Amino acid sequence: MCIRPLGPDDVPRMVALQAEVYPSGLHESAQVLSSKISAVPAGWTSLAATQGEHLCAYALGYPWRADLQPRWNHLLARHHDCDVLYVHDVAVSVAWAGKGIARSLVSQLLLQGARFGLDRAILIAVEGAQGYWSRHGFVAADAGQVDPAFGSEAVLMSRRLDPISPEPLARQ
Repeated sequence: MCIRPLGPDDVPRMVALQAEVYPSGLHESAQVLSSKISAVPAGWTSLAATQGEHLCAYALGYPWRADLQPRWNHLLARHHDCDVLYVHDVAVSVAWAGKGIARSLVSQLLLQGARFGLDRAILIAVEGAQGYWSRHGFVAADAGQVDPAFGSEAVLMSRRLDPISPEPLARQ
């Protein structure tokens, strides 16, 4: 198993993985996924777990502004003055579920957020995943900030990031 940066060449495999593990209402287009990989500050990366050419899992996250509502299946524009890490999506192939891959990817994504000087992470828990995310230290936040496209049971969650020596976000 190799954990490496997620890149534009991974998008077709990400689309296939979404089709494998998510209901159709939670699939994002290839164009949207590409924007979420590329519209990030210099030095930022989302993560892929691969076995040979097979994409076993991915963790897609990026710096975000807490005052903006995360939106589903919308192109990502680069924002300046980001103050939180937004964990957008973590997907694991059924064949690789239960092997600790998601835990490893999430840990690395959270560590990266702290290295970039962010002190908090947020996410939208969908499809009953609130319990899973609570095991990673996330707690429910203001439910009024959830885009209805995430589903009626979606929950905004938040957690503090452990402070470490930051690498300030590049301003481009």
